[in-house]
Amino acid sequence: MAILKEIKENLRAISNIETITNAYQEIANLRMNKIRQRVLDNRDFIEKLSQIYVLAKKASAAERFKNKKTGKNSLKNRGKRLVVFLSSNERFYGTLILDIWKNILNHLTDFKSDLAVVGRMGKYLAESDGFGHKMFYFELEDDEPEKEKIKKIIDFLKNYEEVMVFHGRFQTVLFQKVVQSNVSGGFPEEKETATAKNYLFEPSPKAVLEFFETELISAFFNQAVLENQLSKYTTRMVAMYQASENAKEKKRNIEKEIKKTERQIFNKKQIELFSGYHLWGPLKSLN
Repeated sequence: MAILKEIKENLRAISNIETITNAYQEIANLRMNKIRQRVLDNRDFIEKLSQIYVLAKKASAAERFKNKKTGKNSLKNRGKRLVVFLSSNERFYGTLILDIWKNILNHLTDFKSDLAVVGRMGKYLAESDGFGHKMFYFELEDDEPEKEKIKKIIDFLKNYEEVMVFHGRFQTVLFQKVVQSNVSGGFPEEKETATAKNYLFEPSPKAVLEFFETELISAFFNQAVLENQLSKYTTRMVAMYQASENAKEKKRNIEKEIKKTERQIFNKKQIELFSGYHLWGPLKSLN
């Protein structure tokens, strides 16, 4: 009986897990559908803007190159490279957050950069791996990122010459890709600067570049945050579906085990009862 009680307790625990995973799956599905179209609609627009940003940066650098000036950016006191790790505060996003971190580590073996981590899970991974580079940490809600905190992060990004944001990107419901979004236009190479095509920028390449650097970098970063949200919701939905299916399979196995144990207990009682008849039968005949 003690064994049967333990098995039934396991069944209740698995049932609770199934209920929780179903709830997580439904919530993730609702949130995914809420922002999916918004992200996809903005994606092409942001990518076109980013291309213009790169062209403006090259044109501005080429203009300074021709005038024998330095190739530094138009903003003063800019820093070096920065890698931004968009992670999460919670678990249950499959392997997405870990995959992003692995891509960052690979990138940092080739490019010396500071690191900005957004989210507690990213901080945990960096500290667990004994990350040796300079690191900055920012808090940001997973589901409703606060505008004030996003602005604080964007203001910090403006201190760097090149900013690479690593995040998840929605491909299909079953496939999420880890990408790196350059929200700063990158470093124009010297050969690119010397051979840059001439484009007409009004009022000037420098003015257009300054507008990108002071205004549109926020659009680029916000899009990266949205892309990462969509990827996380989709990953969670799939992960919770798989967990729910595993729980259902486990329930079926436990229910079979309960029936088997109940039959064994019933058979044991029947044997004991039958043995009692054999024991008391001869005694009654003697009386």
